[in-house]
Amino acid sequence: MKILFVDDDAGILEAAKTALELYGYDVITASSGEECLQKIGDADIVFLDIKMPGMNGIEVLKEIKKRNKDLPVIMITAYATVDTAIEAMKEGAFDYIRKPFDVEELRSSLLAAIEDIKFNKLKDFYGEDAIEKFNKMSKGKGIYLARQDMGINAIFIPLEKDLRIRDMEEIKEDIEKHIRKNVPILVLNMEYIFKEYEEKTKEFIEWLNKKATSLNCKLIMSAKIGKLDEERKRELQEMIADIHLSILTDSISSHLRRKIISLLSDGKKYSFTRIAQEIKIKDNPKLSFHLKKLKDDGVIAQDDEKRYYLTKLGKEIANFIEDIKKNKIGKGKILWLTD
Repeated sequence: MKILFVDDDAGILEAAKTALELYGYDVITASSGEECLQKIGDADIVFLDIKMPGMNGIEVLKEIKKRNKDLPVIMITAYATVDTAIEAMKEGAFDYIRKPFDVEELRSSLLAAIEDIKFNKLKDFYGEDAIEKFNKMSKGKGIYLARQDMGINAIFIPLEKDLRIRDMEEIKEDIEKHIRKNVPILVLNMEYIFKEYEEKTKEFIEWLNKKATSLNCKLIMSAKIGKLDEERKRELQEMIADIHLSILTDSISSHLRRKIISLLSDGKKYSFTRIAQEIKIKDNPKLSFHLKKLKDDGVIAQDDEKRYYLTKLGKEIANFIEDIKKNKIGKGKILWLTD
């Protein structure tokens, strides 16, 4: 994951670079909007100062979105320019943080952006055959993982050796060896991986999805739910549901908006202050922005006392996760894909 940090203050650039590199991220820097635009092709996430000489942050943001509308941009703003930061979010910024910021705030915003990169690229392919979908994408250049060779025209990475599941690290090493940029990846028999490596499955999915995202690889995974016992089926369903929750509509593409919907799904009505307390957000302008977005999209509404609640649409969205668990997953075919 490569982070581009843009600020005209050399001290802030150096401090942010040092802090993020301590967490294992690859960080490149730019001291102007013009330099930023020269380097965005190498970036997965951008931190962008609003107030800079030459091109300001809003101008740079608009140009970034013209070139790559899906690139997450986190604005950096002084307290006095919060209104400008809100305006930037309307222009497509993922989030904003205020100066002076601490390392944890920086990392928290970064992790939220990474989560959305992972989730927002997921596309639903219910009803389509995983192998057929993969063949359309791969054209002989893909990678697929399965218990046995399926005769697919792609590099085969076996999940089993001598009729036993291979060590997870060995499987990862094989993937590392063969993965290439823009190459599709198909994982069959996810139920088998979950059965044999229950505790490591989520970690494996996250690792593989991160690897695929970093190399712009399309990723398809398929599981036969019927082969799991009820408890393991439920656990895998929970995992899949967590992934699908982020792909419903633009209204809930943000981690904060998902938290709000989850909170209101209990059927109660919440004041602005109560919502802020429950989801642990101290930035009132940011919360106001997301509540307005949900209200404008018809997901939530307010009563005469200005308390928020889910509309019919909001309830449908909140119930989507249960629909996945009870209905769609039960069909025995789960597919998801990253672009």
